[in-house]
Amino acid sequence: MSTRVLYGNFKSRPPFPRLQAVTRAIEADFVGLDPDVWGCDAVRTCSVCDGPVDGELRQVWLSGLVATDVLPLLVNACSAACVAALPQPYPGYLPTPHTGGPDIVQPAARR
Repeated sequence: MSTRVLYGNFKSRPPFPRLQAVTRAIEADFVGLDPDVWGCDAVRTCSVCDGPVDGELRQVWLSGLVATDVLPLLVNACSAACVAALPQPYPGYLPTPHTGGPDIVQPAARR
């Protein structure tokens, strides 16, 4: 895998796609979703507590260490409490979970 093209990569800082901060269950209970819009085709459980996502979905980005690389992680959370329970993002990346978009100011690219 090439990490150079990943959202938030420390060398080029490509922007993260904008996510909706809170979404009510208008998408048929989050099943049969458009992956180009939602990042997946269904959301059944919370990425944090593994409980059901029922009625409300909070999607956020988090830059986290996976094996030896920092990857952009899409979190599907069931509540604000689960978003608050996320681990700290990797040092040198955005310091909090976020919803992406062009307004997000990332740390300066490193060379």
